[in-house]
Parts: sequence; C-alpha cells; structure tokens
Amino acid sequence: MSPEEGEEGMTLYDSWHKRDNWTDNRDAPRISKLGSGSDFEAYFIRLGIASGRARYTKNRKTERYSSYPTYHSVYETFELVEHFYDPTFRRMEAVTRVRGGVAFRLADALVLPLDCNEYALALSQYANTIHRLAQKHPQEMERYAVTFDALFSAVDNFTQAVQEFQQHLNTLDTTNSLSVRMVNDQLMYLERAFIDPLGLPGRPFYRHVVFAPSSHNKYAGESFPGIYDALFDIKNAAEPERAWSEVKRQISIAAFTVNAAADTLRPLRPL
Repeated sequence: MSPEEGEEGMTLYDSWHKRDNWTDNRDAPRISKLGSGSDFEAYFIRLGIASGRARYTKNRKTERYSSYPTYHSVYETFELVEHFYDPTFRRMEAVTRVRGGVAFRLADALVLPLDCNEYALALSQYANTIHRLAQKHPQEMERYAVTFDALFSAVDNFTQAVQEFQQHLNTLDTTNSLSVRMVNDQLMYLERAFIDPLGLPGRPFYRHVVFAPSSHNKYAGESFPGIYDALFDIKNAAEPERAWSEVKRQISIAAFTVNAAADTLRPLRPL
C-alpha cells in the first residue's frame, strides 16, 4: 500500500501511476531506462544480465527540482533520513517490499515472468526516436546515403520472433521440465544477445548495444548509444563524410545485434 499521507487504502501501484505516469504513449506508470554510475552497471551494461531497480522519488508533477541538495554529500546521513526524508520509514519499507516481492516472484516462478512484448515495443520506440534525431540532418542523410531501413527491419524481425515465442509459451507443456528449462534459458539469456564483445566506440567497458549511458552523460541511460554518440555534435565534425560513415556503421551494428537477439527466441526442439 502507499505510504503517503492522504493515500490511505491506495495501492503503491496506483500512487506511482498518479505521480509519474506515461501519458504520452500509454496509460501506465513510468519505467525509466537504467543509466550508469551504480552497482548494476557491470552486470547490465557490460555483461547483459537483466537488471532493474526500485526507488522512491519525488512527485514529478508538483516537484520540479532536479534532485535534493544533499545528494551524494557528507550530509546524507541516517539522521537526515530519520528527521526529514522518511521519519516513519514507511517509504523505506515500501521500496523493500517491492524489491523483495520482485525477487521472490522471479525465484519462485516456474516460467520466468518476463514479457518480451515490452522489449519489442521499447525497441520500436527507441528506433523511431533515434531516427527522428538523425532526421534533423536531412541533406546530410541524403548526401551520404544514410538509412535506418536495416534497423527498422531488424526491429520488425524481433517483434515477429517475440510473437512466435509468446505463442509457444501459451502452449508450453509445463510438466516437461526440459521444455520449461529451455524457454527459461531463452528468457534469461535474451539480454546478453544485445552485447557487442567489442564494446562501444572508445568505451570497451560498455557493451550493451541498446542500453548504455551516452559518452556525454554518464548518469543518463541512452537508447542505441552507439548511434546516438555518432550523431552527437556531428555538425562540428572536422570530417563530415567520416562522421556519417560512423553513423552508418553504428546503425549496421545495431541492426545486426537486434536480428541476432531475435534468433535467440526462435522455437527450439528438445533433444
């Protein structure tokens, strides 16, 4: 339940939805991209281990400040939480319950409760977003024959693979332990299919092709970071042709990776 005063009887989900919802594309609470600068960085962005975090934050509709003043300072102490941030510790308890509930569900489920449809939807949105960013340079895109067709095709292939995989899940014989193990492995390792062993340009530690921080903002997560960084500040490039060639290369890498991820979801036959 919500720990907020005036929200007695309201679920935490409804409180979350009320304070920070996705009104631009669907009626659901917001789930932001993971950035960097925290413990999950090596697992998610380097190794491709599916990750997430739950935290209590401000009401984005009424509280416009970027962060609280003592963030990451020596004054961020237990006493500060006890007397100002969360005197009743109800918010702390709410976050703990959410994290514990997620961990329990993942550990206890016969088939991992991961919805690949969400990944397909996100990839489609991210591809459109990065394409719109590139379209700010229409003349250059035409001059250097830059196209996102391969990426859009890869996303379509991934979406089709997801649909077929979900159909397979719907008819899965859950009494067959080998079949269950096979689909769980596909779900568990899907994230790792988006890892490029060579890493992002100039940043070999960061290897996730879809999710990673921009080289210009370590804390903010960026979609298709290789393409984003190639497009960033391209107007100031000393060698435009070479810069746009890098954009095309990053599009190719992203398309190949998304297609490879789609292949990992293809139905497998038990041995």
